[in-house]
Amino acid sequence: SDASRFQLAERAVRRHRLPIEHLTTSMSHVVRYVLALDAQLSEHLVSPDEVRTWQRSERPRWESAKQTAPVVDVLTKFAAREELLRLVEDYRLAKTSAGVMDFSDQMALSARLVEAWPEVGAQERTNYRVVLLDEYQDTSVAQARLLRALFSGGSDDAGRGHPVTAVGDPCQAIYGWRGASATNIDAFPADFPPRSSGRPETRRFPLNVNRRSLASVLDTANALAAPLYAEHPGVHPLTAAPGADAGEVRAAVVETFDDELDYLAREVPRAYERMSSPRWSDIGVLVRDNLAAAAVHDRLVAADVPVEVVGLSGLLTRPEVVEVVATLEVLHDVTANAALLQLLTGPRWNIGPRDLALLGRRARELAARADEGAGSLADALEAAVAGTDPADVASLLEALQSPGGRAFSAEARRRFSWLSQELRHLRRQVGAPLLDLVRRVIDVTGIDVELASSSSRQARARRDNLSTFLDAVASFAGLDSDASLPGLLAYLQAEEEYGRGMSLALPTEADSVKLLTVHKAKGLEWDVVFVPGLTKDVFPTRQVRPRWTTSAHELPWPLRGDVADLPQLLDCSRKGLEEFTASCRRHERLEELRLAYVAFTRPRKALIASGYWWGPEQSTLRGPSQFLDTLLASLRQRGDEPELSFPRPPDGAENPSNRKLQSYLWPLETSGEELAGRRSAAALVRRAQQVGSVVASRAADGHLLPDESVLVQQWDLELARLVEEAAAAQATDIAVRLPTFLSATTALRLEHDAEVLARDLARPMPRRPSPAARFGTRFHSWVEAYSGQQHLLDPDELPGRGDSDIGSDAELQQLIETFTSGPFGELSPHRVEAPFALVLGGHVLRGRIDAVYETPTGYRVVDWKTSAKQTADPLQLAIYRLAWAELMGADLEQVEAAFYYVRSGEAVTYDDLPGRAELERLLSLPADCAAP
Repeated sequence: SDASRFQLAERAVRRHRLPIEHLTTSMSHVVRYVLALDAQLSEHLVSPDEVRTWQRSERPRWESAKQTAPVVDVLTKFAAREELLRLVEDYRLAKTSAGVMDFSDQMALSARLVEAWPEVGAQERTNYRVVLLDEYQDTSVAQARLLRALFSGGSDDAGRGHPVTAVGDPCQAIYGWRGASATNIDAFPADFPPRSSGRPETRRFPLNVNRRSLASVLDTANALAAPLYAEHPGVHPLTAAPGADAGEVRAAVVETFDDELDYLAREVPRAYERMSSPRWSDIGVLVRDNLAAAAVHDRLVAADVPVEVVGLSGLLTRPEVVEVVATLEVLHDVTANAALLQLLTGPRWNIGPRDLALLGRRARELAARADEGAGSLADALEAAVAGTDPADVASLLEALQSPGGRAFSAEARRRFSWLSQELRHLRRQVGAPLLDLVRRVIDVTGIDVELASSSSRQARARRDNLSTFLDAVASFAGLDSDASLPGLLAYLQAEEEYGRGMSLALPTEADSVKLLTVHKAKGLEWDVVFVPGLTKDVFPTRQVRPRWTTSAHELPWPLRGDVADLPQLLDCSRKGLEEFTASCRRHERLEELRLAYVAFTRPRKALIASGYWWGPEQSTLRGPSQFLDTLLASLRQRGDEPELSFPRPPDGAENPSNRKLQSYLWPLETSGEELAGRRSAAALVRRAQQVGSVVASRAADGHLLPDESVLVQQWDLELARLVEEAAAAQATDIAVRLPTFLSATTALRLEHDAEVLARDLARPMPRRPSPAARFGTRFHSWVEAYSGQQHLLDPDELPGRGDSDIGSDAELQQLIETFTSGPFGELSPHRVEAPFALVLGGHVLRGRIDAVYETPTGYRVVDWKTSAKQTADPLQLAIYRLAWAELMGADLEQVEAAFYYVRSGEAVTYDDLPGRAELERLLSLPADCAAP
């Protein structure tokens, strides 16, 4: 999985012992680079040695060129890539030792296998007489070579002309960053030629009738995609289904980014009210990236619109999550200046600009002291060209801990001291289990208490966001007991930077507006789709994709399998690099156009797009992007006008948002109602502290200074801990801590057999294989296949794993006949073997629900029982019921639960299944057992 890849890569990097000189960035960045280069090597079937050989042959050309800064940077990236290749090899050894592989490994290994052994392809062509390939534009180079070797060949006897049909749209090829090649669909006729004795060329069938979207939506998408149709001559403009309505396309050009937020907050509820059968979930809001997602979310929530942020990347922009992640970054890296600045300027610490400037000067002063007498001028020059970031040397955290004699305000000094103590305390917890550490950060920083006490409308949504983030951390940590903080940070940074590198998150079925990036929206559809931010430098973005000349983790493009379709570097010089950069920008604009095309083809009935002239902070005029200009031209061609069209501001005009900001003081004051509540709470705390101080002073033998009191308290805590450890060492019983991650079966044992469970946790022992369990597994597999929802096999679930010493075939057949004639035999399940991860009482319960059926009022979760006796524990159903309700965003009362005893054909239900509170009380019970 994506998360386990980061964990394993972080461990491989951490254990590397050879010197690293050119990869001077943080551990989390290096982990991301290792994974990126490893994936590209696999996707293009290139070995690390082939990269080294190519670099050795290319290096003399660059070394003989004029050594301008861009040329030197290319040579530096060559050296960094050499180091990165060693780390990639360590990571691959770690995967081999663990017996695991990721998706790109599977594709590369499969492609090499079928290319080396033609009989594999011959066997597969015998097994599959006709082959259909869907979404072929999203295949990688390795996948295309695999399919070509399986179902085509150089001669008729070697597979040429095997019946293969590929369906795809190169205009929607938006996964180039993930290894997909948009030209695979164009190259299909050459890769899969007809038989030499048959039709002379591959046949093309245009699928240009779109039965999802209405006519005006498709007309707009066609106008946008005109350059794409020219790029791919075999692709034709889309047409609506016969008899389809006209549909609706609307546009707005407003003055500022804030005006666009107001427009969304006004128009989204209106779109809901105009629906014949209103459902919030029939509305989607698609953004280019998550930079503006937080502002859109807050403005919609303030307008009482239920909103779901789809995907982890969207959560990472939320202020409540940003503070947690920033704290984790500071705990991991003392030079994480940006993260510490995020905390200092946030609403909790609220440090003003004057004190921040002094803190920066203090950091530079400490760094200068460390560098005094560090070396000669030659050493200084070498360090200067090594690309070292000054932020990696001047640590704001060191300045925070040692502010010196600079003229900080008294309040800033107090807050610096409190924050330093808090971070020191949390740093002692870094070795704790990952989920415990994150929960500790939330507890110590008081974020959950702050949100619980807030009176704002957004508070509930923010609490939900924090809960969802904890679920994501639990899911990450649940894959590996050795999950580490650097691995988690690398995982989060990759998701935040790319917003689409992790496992794709799907929207829940909750009735809420879905807010997500366009990348995550591919394959989805809504009645009404809003596409805000169609503004210059926003969509299309100005962000530059990694290039092999400037990024060590990029596979050199001349080694890629799709090199013919990428920009070419023609000369090893500054001018050659500049021309290459310009060519890359043209290529990226085409990629952005494909992304916009995907956005414009998501709505079924209405497309509503908008843009603005002024960004939230920019002093340079922006205005509508070329995508919005195209939409406006299409609109006017049909005789319509945008519903809002703010005229272009005159030259020299000032951003109104900046004028508004000039009237504010920083740090910002909290809103009046919340500020009054906080002050009232603070007064109560001070009163309690005063009472406690009086009692303490009466009981004390002497008077202690504040620093001395803190020291004595620390001594008391350490003494209490030592006494507790001594008592535990002499105890006849030992306390066994429940693991953070539990199976549903383990949770049931906690209720009914806690002592035996504790003994098993203290001394895990292998268990004898159960024929009855294998029999149940075999029946479950049959139900999956019968329902048409059989999952792809994991490596440890290959055929034959559970076929020894099981029940007789006759007994299995009898059970199958009983099931097919029973009440569930004719029903089509909504989901089969549905996985879940449920956080309860500080523990993560993982499991799979056998089957879920839709009912008129909601859902019914069903657990198959193949045993003869009806002895199943209803708590199992309670866990499944709660897990499915929270997964779907449904009320618990909407989810029924039942055991189905297949042998008797009887379904057993319960009316009083416990809810979340009762289950959490269950998991809070201690589990003790006698010591050996």
